[in-house]
Amino acid sequence: MITAGEKIKALRKELKMTQTELAGEELTKSMLSQIENNQSNPSLKTLKYLADRLNRPVTYFLEDSSDRDKSFISVEAATKSLAAQVVRIDELIEKDCLIEAEKEINVILSEKISDNTGKPFADILFKLGAALSGKKKQAEAQKYLKESIDYYSRGEFLLEAAKAYIELAKTFYQNLDYTECLVISEKAFELYRKSINKDSLFEIELYYYKLIILFAVGDLKQAAIAIKAALGLSEETSVYYKTGEIYRLDAIFYYLTHNSDGYEHSIEMALQFATVTNDNPCLARIYAMKGIVAVQNNQAEVALLYADKNKYYYGKEIYIFHLIRARAYFLMEKYEQAFEEILKVDYPVYETHKFDYLNMWSSKVYEGLILNKLGKNLEAAEAVREGIEKMSVVGDSWFLIFANKSMSEIYSSMEDYQNAFKYLKAADEIQDRIKNDENIIF
Repeated sequence: MITAGEKIKALRKELKMTQTELAGEELTKSMLSQIENNQSNPSLKTLKYLADRLNRPVTYFLEDSSDRDKSFISVEAATKSLAAQVVRIDELIEKDCLIEAEKEINVILSEKISDNTGKPFADILFKLGAALSGKKKQAEAQKYLKESIDYYSRGEFLLEAAKAYIELAKTFYQNLDYTECLVISEKAFELYRKSINKDSLFEIELYYYKLIILFAVGDLKQAAIAIKAALGLSEETSVYYKTGEIYRLDAIFYYLTHNSDGYEHSIEMALQFATVTNDNPCLARIYAMKGIVAVQNNQAEVALLYADKNKYYYGKEIYIFHLIRARAYFLMEKYEQAFEEILKVDYPVYETHKFDYLNMWSSKVYEGLILNKLGKNLEAAEAVREGIEKMSVVGDSWFLIFANKSMSEIYSSMEDYQNAFKYLKAADEIQDRIKNDENIIF
């Protein structure tokens, strides 16, 4: 049977188009050549692009295509109408009509046609799962991502299956389930290692995502190994995707292990790579880190400068900007200004890394400490109580110790020594539980 790639090649020649003309601005000539010679399988998006340029419906290339790579719909696996349905679902997802897309996908799933539409159907399942995850509908997202992994795996599309595993891990990450994230990311690595096709960008992405999870679960030993591997891969392949971010994580590693020289070296390397690659989000995170370190070192004025740089690279004022400024003003005993800043912290739901989550909710603790300095003790206690409640969601932490000690300090200022002792005791108990636990690093 004729493959989709062979059909594209034949039709291009019939229309007397060169590969450069057909590739246009969306594809490279090299990629088109690989598709035409069955060395690479186009995604549905790419196929739609080529179909438009060749003035043919997508189904022209999908129906009766060879299943030698299990990439497209075969005559035995699906009909022309089923291929058209896949295209229609893709259009629904593009239009953000996810409920309608789910209904149509579930019809196909319920029919249990052998392999359904092969890779294009797996692509649609993946795309819908990712879209639902973006809408914070994690349970639904997990369903379709798991289905996509099943179809990819059956078709031996291991690279694609690995990518779907990472997207699946992110749904658990959003729910603060870091242990499950780590398990799933390991499965992604296993599939990637088995895959014949290699993708340096994705491999670096694998390391980067694993690093984030390893920091969340507190496994600094494995984090150090992953950092070394990721930086080594970048140097070996000359692919510097996320190199600034990886050096930033390396700086955090050194900071947590109290290696100031290592921290200074890696944070500067992160700054250099992020600057060269124009990675503004990374630059913003670097200056946020510098601001946090500055306030912890009682360098209030320096922290304010870094906060401004953070705002510049983000292009807006987000919660970390206001938190750093509030802490800096608190150090400077400018409590009214500190209070104005801390009230602007908006507690975004996207902060789901353990450190970022704890740091964000420490804003409530600082709000309480500021209110206490302003003589509003009852409001101060209520603010810190909320911070303790939110921090407790991810278990024991050094942040939680700080919160309980702050609450004790507030009650002491109110001469409520019974409650002051209660929260001081809670802080001591948490400290006793975690002082010998090397996995609790925040």
